[in-house]
Amino acid sequence: MPNPNDATEVLQMPMMTRLAPINVPEGSARTVDLVWTAGAGVRRYDWYNDRYYIEELSLDPKHVRMGRFESGRAPLLNTHSRWDLSSVMGVIRSATLAGEEGLATVEFSKRGDVEPYYQDVLDKIIGNVSVGYNVLAYDRIPPMKEGDSWRYVAVDWEPTEVSLVPIGADADCGVRSDDPTKPNTGPAVRMAPCNFTTRSTTASTTPPAAAVDHTREENTMPGAANNTTSAPPAGGDQNQSAVNQRALDDARAEGARLEGERQSGIREAVTLGGLEPAYADQLIGNREMTAEAAGLAVLREKAARSSAAPTRSSAHIQTVSDETDNRRAAITDAIVHRLNPSIALPEHARQYRHMSLLRMAEETLDHAGVNVRGLSGIEIAGRAMHTTSDFPAILSNVLNKRLRQAYAEAERTYKLWARRAPNAPDFKKMQVVQMGGAPDLLKLNEAGEYQYGTIKDAGETYGVVTYGRIVAVSRQTLVNDDLRALDRLVAAFGASASRLENRLVYAQLTGNPVMADGKQLFAAEHGNIGDGGAISAASLGKGRSQMRKQKGLADEELNIVPNFLIVPTAQEQLAYQYTSSNFVPAKAGDVNEFRAGGRTAVEPIVEPLLDGNSETAWYLASNSSEIDTIEYCWLDGAEGVWIENEIGFDVDGMKVKARLDFAAKAVDHRGLWKNPGA
Repeated sequence: MPNPNDATEVLQMPMMTRLAPINVPEGSARTVDLVWTAGAGVRRYDWYNDRYYIEELSLDPKHVRMGRFESGRAPLLNTHSRWDLSSVMGVIRSATLAGEEGLATVEFSKRGDVEPYYQDVLDKIIGNVSVGYNVLAYDRIPPMKEGDSWRYVAVDWEPTEVSLVPIGADADCGVRSDDPTKPNTGPAVRMAPCNFTTRSTTASTTPPAAAVDHTREENTMPGAANNTTSAPPAGGDQNQSAVNQRALDDARAEGARLEGERQSGIREAVTLGGLEPAYADQLIGNREMTAEAAGLAVLREKAARSSAAPTRSSAHIQTVSDETDNRRAAITDAIVHRLNPSIALPEHARQYRHMSLLRMAEETLDHAGVNVRGLSGIEIAGRAMHTTSDFPAILSNVLNKRLRQAYAEAERTYKLWARRAPNAPDFKKMQVVQMGGAPDLLKLNEAGEYQYGTIKDAGETYGVVTYGRIVAVSRQTLVNDDLRALDRLVAAFGASASRLENRLVYAQLTGNPVMADGKQLFAAEHGNIGDGGAISAASLGKGRSQMRKQKGLADEELNIVPNFLIVPTAQEQLAYQYTSSNFVPAKAGDVNEFRAGGRTAVEPIVEPLLDGNSETAWYLASNSSEIDTIEYCWLDGAEGVWIENEIGFDVDGMKVKARLDFAAKAVDHRGLWKNPGA
């Protein structure tokens, strides 16, 4: 029996949702059984009255409109999405109310996009459902004591759909599907009128008040509404109370509208920014966050995530080499093979193996889009040299490869005994510092102090110098298919560079340069020059003796031994006689310790460049790892000889420039010894 003090009002309410578990029967034919409600209390928020309440669903069959569920046409949706047909994952075949539970059997669609979800349900990966329902009438029961919550009992409600959902519980109650800070709002949310009856906890003798219709027209409304309106008082103030109540209701409605617009704006900003709905919930929970400020918050969040966890698209495309690069490499390898058949021909170059230079030039012009039909050989050669075809680059690659090969094949004897220094970073003069030995250790008396010693140093300076020459490759070379001319040109450049390096190093020996101390490299003051005599055991022994007696900058004994015997070709025979292991002495006094295998064996090095200076002079050199002798270096990044090319204007073809950046310098006289010869 209604209490006369009960008050009833009509408010707009959206569809509600709550969670339930899934039960998959064995051997089911795309059907599963589920409990879509147990009538348990769910904590929600009343946006009209700004308070939390406990919502309970009455499972009295008189209070539940089961028409939709019993029709066999109610949908099984994907997370309550109702915007298009792709969200429909199945249908509710049957539904019943059984005591304190609502049961249903749902059948999954056979569509391909639904199959993964159905399989996840079978595998118990997806195990939660949420029922969507509309409430047409609530009984609102005030708290019986302080600290309790209001109870809203749905006494007229209709389940409309069941959805598969990913999250099984929220932090507040553990069974619900929506968040108190995430009301169902937005332009697409459908609102329906709902009768709210506020039950009085005390008896009253006053007649019941008439229902007041507070139906809201807004299409954006909080998800749970429960405005409490008492019956208007009797007497002369009844009209005034009704006016005050309407003003209060209007203010609440305006607040709800503004809140709905705020939440809709925030969700739109998050969606446009490509972030997940959970971030929108987080922003909505901040009551100071406006829709206008949400856009900037989204940008900052995306920047923070990008910095914290940079990602790379799985569709990463990388071009390693294109068709032009492959064609250039193939033609280059084919020409190099023709120049030197001992070099293996790669598979990709076989198609160009028998092509002439002119035919290759025509091929590159054709790929560059140049029409060569009807052109003579000399015209094709000219265009290949002066257009954007690949042929100049191909020739440059060929010349560089062949040049490096010829350069490496040329003999350079200086590398056997001279020291390679680190490459020079630039063309400025470099300082080579020589360090003296550590000072002698002194006796320390009892309670005596350690004395400081000094290490003497000295140094030489030198710098890298550039050497080069230019020659031209004419059109006639291409037309005549004169590969031998190209080969001779390149080989000559390589050999020339090697000879230049050799000359520069040996010029330090033959030129007898002035050192940093103001004396010549080989001088009596340095103790590294003999009296003159042919190569013999005696003269070799004298040279060894003088080298052993050399002293360092701190006047320390160095005990240097010779390792190399450097001679001109005129002294080659004697050099090999006194260093050969085949020499067998007739008596013990004739034992030669300079032979291979001897205690002070030396390695003979024959250099024709020395004959141009003296056919009798010969030299001893120690190992450069033991003490500095003569060192050499290249410019950093330009080791060895290099060539560059450009299309000529003053010449009819291509100009080729060979360049060598090299330097050599005698660094220390102590590791070298000279005998002028007899």
